[in-house]
Amino acid sequence: MFEYTRTVFFYETDQMGVVHHSNYVRWLEEARNGYFASIGLAYDETERLGVMSPITDINLKYKYPARFGDTFTVKMKITKYTGVRFCVVYSVINQEGVILCEAESAHAFVNKDMKPVSLARAIPRRHEIFKKRFTEENSL
Repeated sequence: MFEYTRTVFFYETDQMGVVHHSNYVRWLEEARNGYFASIGLAYDETERLGVMSPITDINLKYKYPARFGDTFTVKMKITKYTGVRFCVVYSVINQEGVILCEAESAHAFVNKDMKPVSLARAIPRRHEIFKKRFTEENSL
C-alpha cells in the first residue's frame, strides 16, 4: 500500500474552518501521482508518450473533517488492472489515526482523442511495469 502524507493548507478550508470537500479529490490525485512516480511510471511521461488515464468514476465517503494545520496520510492501493482500466481504493487518515475519508476511483487509458487504448499495445514497457507491480502488490 502506497502512502502520501502532507499538511492541510489554509486555502483548502472553507468558511466553517474545515477542509472543503473538493480538496479530497485533489489529495487522491496527489497520492496517485506520487505512487506512479515512485514505480517509474510518472504521469507526465506517460502523457508525453500519448496515453492519459482520466477518472471515469469516483466515490468518496466523508467520515470526519480535516482542519488547517492537520497532517493527513492518503493510503492507496490499485485493486484492479486490465491493461485498459484500473481501479484504486483510498483511506485518508489524520495524524491521530482517525479516518477522514474513504474513496474509490476508476480510470481508463485513452489516447489524445479520448479513445480507449490498451496500455499493452500503446506503451508495452509501461504495461509490463504496471502489471508486474499490480501482481506483486496484490499477492501479498
